[in-house]
Amino acid sequence: MSLPTARKIKSKEELKKVLAAAREDNHNMPTPTHVIEKDGKIVGCWGLGNIPLVSVWHKEGSLGIRDSLNLNCTTKSIKYDRGHGIFIIACNENSPYMPFMEKVGYEPVWKTNLLLSK
Repeated sequence: MSLPTARKIKSKEELKKVLAAAREDNHNMPTPTHVIEKDGKIVGCWGLGNIPLVSVWHKEGSLGIRDSLNLNCTTKSIKYDRGHGIFIIACNENSPYMPFMEKVGYEPVWKTNLLLSK
C-alpha cells in the first residue's frame, strides 16, 4: 500500500470527480482546492484558504431585527466588494440568529466545530 498524496486539483473535470467522490461518501465539500489520492483512488480533498470565514459577535439584546438585517447586508457587500462570491459565516447553534440564517440566504454545509490551531 502506498502513502496518500495531496495535490492541487488541475481541471474542472477533476473537480467534478472529487465532488462526486465526496457526495458518494455523504460529505458536502463546497469548494475543494486539493485532491487526496491513495493507490490511484480519490480518498479525500481539502479546501485550503479558498473561502473567507466571517466570525461575528453581537452583544445579546443590543440589536434589533432591522439592525441585524442591515449588518448582514453590509457584511455581504464588503465580501462581494473584495471579490468573494461566497463565504462561510460561523454561527453558534445556540445563537438567537440560528433559526433565521437560512431565511436570510445562508445554506448549512454540515454540523461541525470550528477549531483554532495554536
